[in-house]
Amino acid sequence: MYHKHHTKGIILSGRDDGDDSKRLSIFTESFGLISARVQGARNIHSKLRGGSQDLSIGEFSLVRGKSGWKLVSAKSIKNIFEIFRYHPEKLKVSVNVLGLVKKLVAEEDHNSLFVIVSNFLDFLVNSDDDSIPLSECLVLLRILHSLGYMRHDPDFSIPISSLEIETKDLEALAPRRLKMIELINESLKATNLT
Repeated sequence: MYHKHHTKGIILSGRDDGDDSKRLSIFTESFGLISARVQGARNIHSKLRGGSQDLSIGEFSLVRGKSGWKLVSAKSIKNIFEIFRYHPEKLKVSVNVLGLVKKLVAEEDHNSLFVIVSNFLDFLVNSDDDSIPLSECLVLLRILHSLGYMRHDPDFSIPISSLEIETKDLEALAPRRLKMIELINESLKATNLT
């Protein structure tokens, strides 16, 4: 009998797998980035169909078998696409950040990154349009720092070490935005993604 694991997560993407199943890329709080199979997810009567949509944030139950992870239960809490449907800039930034996570995070490598990304998405929900570019820069700095791709810069040590995004942090960082962008681009070059 397989042990059932429960975790929060974000479905980054999904693709067809067989006749009615899907293979999901899920960024989880407990296990980092994983690939999980969802049996029958494309069947119209499937209980997992709603909870296995791309960009869904939810609570997932998974089992690890001989052939990898299998999603056995999904409770969708919210969907990023639905939340930002009428805010294209917020949707674009969210998708870009999650895409970077998918490219940079090794499978089953977990650290505080899930909390950083989750807090960023929560911040975006109520943020005004002016704070979007700075909050994106801050979360990118935190992701790259957390994964070890960014060189130490004493100017950003305090905002990087926090997991929350607060307006006061963004106001303090506003005059240094160009330096933040330089540091992000330098770090992304080190990842061979640019």
